[in-house]
Amino acid sequence: MGPSRIIGVAVVAMLIICSESMAAEFATDAPDGWHTWQIDEAGAVSEMCCFTRQRGSTSQSGCNLDGRRVSYGDGGNCSATTGIVQFYVLMKNGKPSTIRILSSECPVTTETRITDHGVITAKDNVEWFRNVIEDASVGRSVREEALFGLAQSESDSAFDYLDRLLTGR
Repeated sequence: MGPSRIIGVAVVAMLIICSESMAAEFATDAPDGWHTWQIDEAGAVSEMCCFTRQRGSTSQSGCNLDGRRVSYGDGGNCSATTGIVQFYVLMKNGKPSTIRILSSECPVTTETRITDHGVITAKDNVEWFRNVIEDASVGRSVREEALFGLAQSESDSAFDYLDRLLTGR
């Protein structure tokens, strides 16, 4: 193996180690505020975006992540361009308080900084959501958002977990 190949393998190994440690850090010790990430599964695409409803019609407006009442969908004129599934989680006091799953093409706004964790593995994504879903100290509505979000990821590992959850295996 030549020197350039050794360097290439070392760089790839460091990227894998760094991405795993960043995902693990987020899963166990995320600071308060908004966090976002995508998964490394090519099939995970979405058109989900927020919309407003005025006089019986809807229009895409992008999402104010801080808004109390958020309406979102994936059809009609309220959908975003198809993009990669983008996960958004608001952490408060070390626990998730709001979860939004949108298209990466859906514009978002917030009053606070969003920490972008980049692309994580589908396995790490399922593990994070599993920890939320199975944590009885997390509010029921947030656990429901986590179940919905995991299904929206459309990853094979998410469906495997959901299947095990539903069948009790």
